[in-house]
Amino acid sequence: MRSIPLMIVLLAGASAYARDSDTIEELAEVGDFEAAQIDKQTLKTLGEETRVDVRVTWRAPGQRPPGAPGSRVLRYIVKCKDQTIALAAVTTIDQNGKMIKRFVTPPGSWDFVPPRKGSHEERWLEEACH
Repeated sequence: MRSIPLMIVLLAGASAYARDSDTIEELAEVGDFEAAQIDKQTLKTLGEETRVDVRVTWRAPGQRPPGAPGSRVLRYIVKCKDQTIALAAVTTIDQNGKMIKRFVTPPGSWDFVPPRKGSHEERWLEEACH
């Protein structure tokens, strides 16, 4: 009988995580217990735009909340000349490395903005442009 309350707590945690990640922007946020690393092999420049992927993983597997993806891949488009960045897609991946779901911003509807000072996005833009 002790496992029933535990199951309720775990299920509540899973649904809370899903509810907290309703938008592509929320899925792209890097939490305190996560690590983010740019994948330099994905850098591709077409004209004035550079595409770059960032892999977000848990610092320790035990920190992953129930129902949360094992990792995420954030795809950004950067304009080095303008020093702006736009979120293009977020792919969620399970703990076995299989894609769960891909969330995309349709091409042409990207919001290119200057990154906040000291943010992850500022560092990624700098790395992608140098």
